[in-house]
Amino acid sequence: MRIKRYEAPTLQEALVKVKKDLGPEAIILYTKTFRKGGVLGFFGTPMAEITAGIDLNLLDDTTKRKAASRESSVLSEREVLVGKSSVTPVQPQVSTYSGSLDSARVRAKTLQRELNEMKTSNTFQASRGINPVDSAALLSEGFARLKKKLLRQEVEDFLIQKIIKGMISEKIDPDKNEEVFEWLNRFVSASIKVAPSVPSSKFQRVIAFVGPTGVGKTTTIAKLAARFSLMEQKRVAMVTADTYRIAATEQLKTYGRIMGIPVEVADSAEDMIVILNKYKNMDVVLVDTAGRSPSSDEQLKELKNFIAKSQPDEIHLVLSATTKYFDMIRIIERFGTSVPINRMIFTKLDETRFYGAFVNLMNNFQIPLAYYAVGQNVPDDLEVPEVRSLSEKITKSLLG
Repeated sequence: MRIKRYEAPTLQEALVKVKKDLGPEAIILYTKTFRKGGVLGFFGTPMAEITAGIDLNLLDDTTKRKAASRESSVLSEREVLVGKSSVTPVQPQVSTYSGSLDSARVRAKTLQRELNEMKTSNTFQASRGINPVDSAALLSEGFARLKKKLLRQEVEDFLIQKIIKGMISEKIDPDKNEEVFEWLNRFVSASIKVAPSVPSSKFQRVIAFVGPTGVGKTTTIAKLAARFSLMEQKRVAMVTADTYRIAATEQLKTYGRIMGIPVEVADSAEDMIVILNKYKNMDVVLVDTAGRSPSSDEQLKELKNFIAKSQPDEIHLVLSATTKYFDMIRIIERFGTSVPINRMIFTKLDETRFYGAFVNLMNNFQIPLAYYAVGQNVPDDLEVPEVRSLSEKITKSLLG
């Protein structure tokens, strides 16, 4: 039995590789999708992987010669030969394939039986990276319940596999809630990347906020303005570039009047240069950009030009926790190709009970979390992430 892994942009293309290399008798053992490459979690290429097996006795002479010539490139093709495993492989009990139809049918049935046996054998488990001693735990009721909970929370399948394998390797009993909570809490904690605090400076610090419409950028800026001015005693100015919505401009001006913070309107990137020079003695300038659709190349180009000319020190991407996970990925990738995002803010965490998307993003992207919002109250409902409390909150939700 020979087992190989094949990668391709899609499952269909990977399947073509399998059939071309191993022939129509190949048995598909495992499939998965993942992202490959990228910089800081961005621009990773979607890929598919198929693990397939074939009984060498079913290969014709030509295929056998091709297989033999590839033995020298085992590592580059990520090929696993069961015959080279430290565990004794299952030996076929039927005579060598003679070429007749009846003999082929016998071999096919035997191969299927051997495959079924190998799924519980050390050889098959080793090829999947599973500890043979504990592989039965993957089928246990406790882990089945855990997997169901995580799927309901929209945690990605590959992360669920990683979680369960990790628990198995550390002998976690899935029926002991405290053990499961403690392990999963550690996993979530390790996933959370918190933006470093910025030391005080005598120079102006410009922070721009970008994101799609309706995620709460304007309210978030008002909360931060209150935090900086009232709690940290900093001199703050607010700028709105969201001239598409009159309500957004008036909302920010109202907050400004209440807090005694100046508010300016920038109709263009050139206006921003003038405004920043006007408030060069301010400690912090918060810039509210217009909500942009990730589907609009024109809007993202406008945002890119605006950011390039205003040159903020930080760019915070604002995302709503109620957004679907795959929409979040698209937002991050589309905005990330237009502007250099270096912080992330999650809003509306109080409006959802599903935190799987948050866990997925923290594992798949390297953008640190600067703040998260848990309500509409200014300034109280904006939190600076503290790993321990946030991970416990998320873990409780995941295990709900």
